[in-house]
Amino acid sequence: MARISRFLEQYPSRRTQHSYSSGVNSFLSFIYQFKRSDSKRVTPEDRLQFETLAEMYLSDDRDYEQNVIDFSNYCTKQYAPTSGRLYVAIVKEFLSYHDVEFTRKQEKKIRNKTPNGGPVSEEADLTKDLLKKVLNVCDIRMKALVLMLITSGMRIGEAVTIHDKDIVISEDRSYGVVSLRGVSRQRGSKLKNRHSRTTFIGKEAVQALLQWYEVRDDYVDRSCKRSLGRWQPSDIMDGRVFPFGIPALGGSLRNALKNANLFDKDEDTGRSLIHFHLFRKYFITTMTNSGIPEKFVDFYAGHLGELDRAYQRQTTEKLLEIYLRGEPHLRVYDDGAEEIAKTKEEIKATREKVRDMQLDSITSRMRLEDQIKNQDRTIEKMQKDMEEVIKKLVRIQKK
Repeated sequence: MARISRFLEQYPSRRTQHSYSSGVNSFLSFIYQFKRSDSKRVTPEDRLQFETLAEMYLSDDRDYEQNVIDFSNYCTKQYAPTSGRLYVAIVKEFLSYHDVEFTRKQEKKIRNKTPNGGPVSEEADLTKDLLKKVLNVCDIRMKALVLMLITSGMRIGEAVTIHDKDIVISEDRSYGVVSLRGVSRQRGSKLKNRHSRTTFIGKEAVQALLQWYEVRDDYVDRSCKRSLGRWQPSDIMDGRVFPFGIPALGGSLRNALKNANLFDKDEDTGRSLIHFHLFRKYFITTMTNSGIPEKFVDFYAGHLGELDRAYQRQTTEKLLEIYLRGEPHLRVYDDGAEEIAKTKEEIKATREKVRDMQLDSITSRMRLEDQIKNQDRTIEKMQKDMEEVIKKLVRIQKK
């Protein structure tokens, strides 16, 4: 028994455990045509039933290859391509954990049946005007969170695990330095790729964050009382900036959007058109469009790749210097800052152009001077040669 539980224990992240549990449960539900008692959550009774089905499945003499292929076809019809591929990969991991291995030929057959395509959910076109409307209906907790996401590129899973001491705010409160830990003995693995990195939050995020600090303790206390004991952080004073779970924060964002008539969802997937991951995309797109090198943007956002080989050796001062060039473009309320930043970039470009023209002019003048000197030397030599010829003629005439 407990086949699923033992499989999930190897993954430290609760979110990973939840995703992998969903994939395995979906597979077993498909194989045995099992329907949960509650469509919105897995009850303890359902969890016990899935463990029973897993034990039964792995004890039977099954055609695992064909089962996975059939499940892939099912996922193609029932889920978005990305989710379908994830579920198939989870099932293969689950089977491999229990010593069910596929040959290269079988892997190829399964891969050919895996759902194709990318994300299918529609998303809102997140403009500054829309961001203003969203922020204006958020309480200070959600406002601080959203501004941190759109000015740092952090994932929501990273934002809810950072502690107060992970953020150092500058003396003039124009930015904050955020240290994200990949692996910590006390906290375990918190980042998706387990790599520590440094990113930053902008001026507007700092202002909202300081306001949130002032009311956070009372806010959490009131939330606990309103829940009548149904909800309470594991440790209210654990030092986290946002001591809440992602589902609770997601629900708060949806409620705020609904209250302002800004909530809309994709007809096929049922997913909200405005969600936390959209704020991260806004950061990446805005910073890239403002002219920040892509490799630096990838570093701030925590994308693996060339940055881990080269850019992790950059100093915080250099990372901050590059970040501050794009930060004004991330501001939602201060439109003048973006215009100033653009003007500064234009002035800088003009200065560089003038400098290049001056260098070209200097280079041309130096070339001209060299040519004149060469001509002078040639004329001087010709004159000397002429004088020698004349002297020879004079000597000949005297003879």
